[in-house]
Amino acid sequence: MFKKGVSPVVATVLLIVIVIVLATIIFIWARGFLSESATKGDRVVESSCEDINFEVQIASSASQCNNGNGWAIDINNIGNIPIYGIKVLKYDDSTGSIDDLALADETFVGGTVTVGRSSYVCMAGTLSTGDKFRIIPKLLAEKESRKIAYTCPEKDGQTIVYTN
Repeated sequence: MFKKGVSPVVATVLLIVIVIVLATIIFIWARGFLSESATKGDRVVESSCEDINFEVQIASSASQCNNGNGWAIDINNIGNIPIYGIKVLKYDDSTGSIDDLALADETFVGGTVTVGRSSYVCMAGTLSTGDKFRIIPKLLAEKESRKIAYTCPEKDGQTIVYTN
């Protein structure tokens, strides 16, 4: 009786090819998890968000906004990290949700608010006493040698209520 099978050389080549294909698939899949994080200065941008310190107020009649028909959110950077922009969320207490019409992702008039400076963002719409907003800072970070805007987590923002 003759026994037929795969020669040891062919079997070895097949095993090596299978291992290379599997390693390539795992590498491509895992690369999404191991991508380079955005940085601010010499550290990961997420940790910079915790160190942001700013004051915020609402200016109900801002002459520089929409020919005096708009309102503004004023930011005073009292921390040591420049703020690139803000995300504004308006809360609707009657429904317990975020008002979709008030979602804004804005940069400041004049650019980044550096340390010890202040600026504003013009907003459209009307204000009512008791309107509640969450102001979330945005940072300009670097990722793979390009600049990106990074919005900090909501916990690093400030809540302000318009009181007229």
